[in-house]
Amino acid sequence: MKTRTGLFAGAVLSLGLVTGCNGDGDTDAGTKATGTPKASASASAAAQPVYKGELIPGLAAKPAWSLGPKDGEFYSCVGDALDRPNHDPICTVGDAVLLLQDLSPEAEDADTELQTAHFVGHLYDAATGKERKTFTVKCLYTPDDGTNTTYTPTPEKHIQVGEWKDGSPAVLIRGCENTKASGLKAASVKTVYTMYDPSGAELGSSALVGEEKVELPVVRGHVLLPEDDSDDRSYAPIGGGKELVLPAEFAEQTVIGTGQGYVTEGDGVYDPVSVIDRNTGKTLWSTTELTPPNAVVKQLDDDGEVDAELYPLRGDQALLVWSASGSNDAVITTVDLPTGDTVAAGPQTTLEELTRDRRPVVSPDGKTAVVNFTDGAVAWNTQTGAELWRQAADEKDITPGLITPRGVLYAGLDNETGALAMGTKELIGMLPMNTVPDEFTTNGYTLVQDTEGHFFAFKAEKA
Repeated sequence: MKTRTGLFAGAVLSLGLVTGCNGDGDTDAGTKATGTPKASASASAAAQPVYKGELIPGLAAKPAWSLGPKDGEFYSCVGDALDRPNHDPICTVGDAVLLLQDLSPEAEDADTELQTAHFVGHLYDAATGKERKTFTVKCLYTPDDGTNTTYTPTPEKHIQVGEWKDGSPAVLIRGCENTKASGLKAASVKTVYTMYDPSGAELGSSALVGEEKVELPVVRGHVLLPEDDSDDRSYAPIGGGKELVLPAEFAEQTVIGTGQGYVTEGDGVYDPVSVIDRNTGKTLWSTTELTPPNAVVKQLDDDGEVDAELYPLRGDQALLVWSASGSNDAVITTVDLPTGDTVAAGPQTTLEELTRDRRPVVSPDGKTAVVNFTDGAVAWNTQTGAELWRQAADEKDITPGLITPRGVLYAGLDNETGALAMGTKELIGMLPMNTVPDEFTTNGYTLVQDTEGHFFAFKAEKA
């Protein structure tokens, strides 16, 4: 990665519909999104690296396509639009793959003149490797004066994956339309927030002026505006429209469900869980209003209380793990997020205080899940509650990692990683070291990177 320093200072908030942010012209400081390139610019067979690694259980024997360096620069995965700390880079968006290159010229330490950061995002069809769209971001910035007080433009902050207003995956491009000082006119920093669907079609675009508006989190197609003196936080919709205003404590919450989604209050142990509609800010229901499963009710005495912890599922559903307060015996249920209604009562498990942060691993379609809270893994059908399998006492401890779109479970088995059939627990094989897929496209492809920096797109195979 190239060495850069900060943007020049700016001020004043301006949010609204922006046009022409990805027009045909390419300027020294701006954003350009181009359409499908010529065949020579896609992952052509002649230029593709050859995969020399071992077979990976759960994936096709050969990659569908591969990618080496372009213009002398290697590719890398992109950033997270929510700006979550320590979040792993993201490579997939819907049925596409998004990779970036840093083409910025080297900046000399002694430079004080304006420099241009140059980032390029490449959106590829996950199945074929054909490039759907290219995003070019160029940002003027002023080299740091040694005080480390200026913003540092980095590619993973300007090319990211997020979610659109309906909760679907989308590309986020933070473009720059910065201008330098000239005569009486002060320098300005304008960041153009533009989102695209996985096909490359633009969804909406808005501009914010000011250096403090450069890398704001984007939540469901809305820019989370900086804090002020109020107890609320405002979310400005990309593409224009009415701001969404919610209590400040919701800003750090994980959004679940479809559309603008839901957030929760309470941890389910010391306080009951309440589900809040982000569109209205209203509480929809609380676990105090729900009836626990019979197996939990039987454990209660006259004054007994229940714990009920909520974990995301898919769509507008979630998992509630019920237990009598003070007991480690728990029952997992599936609930409807808008109403709290029980969809299915699932398996019994053991949940201890120190293992409550272990989250269930859910299949892409949300129909199956597996978790290992304490006494071994258990897998079940989330829609019927039927148990699929349970870890036996004489088996290696199964630590679930990911379920592929074709029903393969990647899981830790002591000091190794195995591939198991999600429906039966049958061991398919062991994965090569340092080759564990961690994300798939919606049409079942994942990227594997070798030690030389080449990317290989593999299709998931049925268990």
